[in-house]
Amino acid sequence: MPAWKFFIATFGCKVNQYESQSLREAWQKLGGVECDAPGEADVLCVNSCAITAKGERDARNAVFRLRREAPAARLILTGCAARLFADFRPRPGAVWAEPDLLVPQEDKSRLLRGPWPEESIPAFPAAPAFPPFQINAFRRARPVLKVQDGCAHRCTYCIVPLTRGKPRSRAPQEVLDEARRLLRAGYAELMLSGVNLRQYGRDVPGYGDFWDLLRFLDENLAPEFAGRARLRISSLEPSQLGGRGLETLTACRLLCPHLHISLQHASLAVLKRMGRGHYTAAMLEEAVAALTAHWPRIGLGADILVGFPGETDEDLRLLLELIERLPLSYAHVFPYSRRPGTAADAFAGHLPQAVKLKRAALTREAVARRHQRFLRDQLDLPGMLVAADASKHVPPEAEREAPEIGDGPGVWCKGVNEFYAPCLFRAPAAGAAGQPDALTGLLAARPVRVTEKGLLVELKKNEA
Repeated sequence: MPAWKFFIATFGCKVNQYESQSLREAWQKLGGVECDAPGEADVLCVNSCAITAKGERDARNAVFRLRREAPAARLILTGCAARLFADFRPRPGAVWAEPDLLVPQEDKSRLLRGPWPEESIPAFPAAPAFPPFQINAFRRARPVLKVQDGCAHRCTYCIVPLTRGKPRSRAPQEVLDEARRLLRAGYAELMLSGVNLRQYGRDVPGYGDFWDLLRFLDENLAPEFAGRARLRISSLEPSQLGGRGLETLTACRLLCPHLHISLQHASLAVLKRMGRGHYTAAMLEEAVAALTAHWPRIGLGADILVGFPGETDEDLRLLLELIERLPLSYAHVFPYSRRPGTAADAFAGHLPQAVKLKRAALTREAVARRHQRFLRDQLDLPGMLVAADASKHVPPEAEREAPEIGDGPGVWCKGVNEFYAPCLFRAPAAGAAGQPDALTGLLAARPVRVTEKGLLVELKKNEA
């Protein structure tokens, strides 16, 4: 097959980022060459998200935009919004564009054989228990490692079970092999990710649960990589942070002192209407208190959903008070998005959009105050370890932030420390090209000050 060019547009979660990377590598092996400009591509692929109405709308807009930029290219829409796209009906007279090929999420792995499945790819003999995606590299400096897919919980607001299907778990040995391959390739941080890590292992006897997987990885990887690399967890639920979960978290040598929690709300009444009455905000507070006895510093992120049908001012007050009590370092705050096909769509008590947006803004303000406190509290640390993202360079005006940092010329870069605090630092430049030297491994740094972009840090000499 002659060389051909492709362009992939990825929306949504870290699992989608992982799957796009797997497609990228597979297509490159088939002679494809990735290009940065859609207009140069022979094949365009939109890997879509449908978690919110905006995500679904973004997918439709991407199809329209890419069709306009490359009218002769083959346009593929896959991911969670693909099936919803097929059922969407534009308003009369609307300007509209359609893809050449719709590949629902459950069939996305067929694209690993190429972007022409109906023409040249034999069907898989049977759908695998876990989609056969795998990666050897990542476009960013901190790869995502997918260990689980699908969800059977059916929260009343969530469309994911309809788009991602039933839970499927990746074999522990396959996870270990890929983790070791990525770490040996020089990556210093891996994020273990899935659609619902709470449901890892439920579909395959013998896999155990997510805590078994984490212990297995740590036991096998720590002897070689402890102190040189680390693991991070994409998202957990408060219900997972019982005795066994806390014991595992504190025992792992490779794990970052950082958790991201799928909290959604503090009000038990709201959580029950969401179909998430299996945990309470108090459970999270108790777990955080136990963890801080082991990790005096902890990064704590959360997903928060406001404006759910029936949410009252009192419910919002409970949420804002919880944010003030928790050592929260950041949060992803979403106003409730009505999704046809979910139970909540038929609930009474839907709030006006203006109310939802106002409550989201108030919540984000509370989170922003906690974030600034989190950054300030790190200034008294003697040092930290930064995983750089060399692809994220900072504009030259960053020099005004701290001209005294570093010796001689350099390039301003970004990264994150073990607590998932965004870090800005100056790295040595590499000759006339003005690009930084290879920023591999965990970089020892000391905090200098808090800026609008995060934590300004200085790399320790002879350790960059």
